[in-house]
This record gives sequence, structure tokens and C-alpha cells, in this order.
Amino acid sequence: MAEEFVTLEDNSSNQVQVSREKIKHLLIGSPNVVKTTIHRLHTIGYAEVGSWSKPVIAGSLGESGDVVSLLIR
Repeated sequence: MAEEFVTLEDNSSNQVQVSREKIKHLLIGSPNVVKTTIHRLHTIGYAEVGSWSKPVIAGSLGESGDVVSLLIR
């Protein structure tokens, strides 16, 4: 499936470098939901818990009491 998105320009080379664009993940929600989601993503092997930013107040991004945490991968 992922191969659909990768174009190989030189088929004669055994080693192909693929440049990946970084993706930014934002989690916005109650502190408990954000923490739980970060731990679930860690459990399935997607991202280390320590890779996420410290949750901060979401302000206008969320509802009252919401926090936001960022992962760039």
C-alpha cells in the first residue's frame, strides 16, 4: 500500500533514498483524553510518549479546559 506513494526514479540502484516529508500531529482535548491517546499511540508502536510536546492550554483551539500536544514525525 505504501508503495503506491513512492516513485523510484532509478530501478538499477539497490539502495534508494526516499525523502519523507515531516507530518505534524495535534491532539486537542481534555488533559485525560490527550494523555490516554498519547499512551495508546505508544502502545501500538507509533510514537514514543516522550516525543510529544508537554500539553499546554489549547486556548481558542479547543473548548474550556482543553489542552494541546504536538508531535512532529
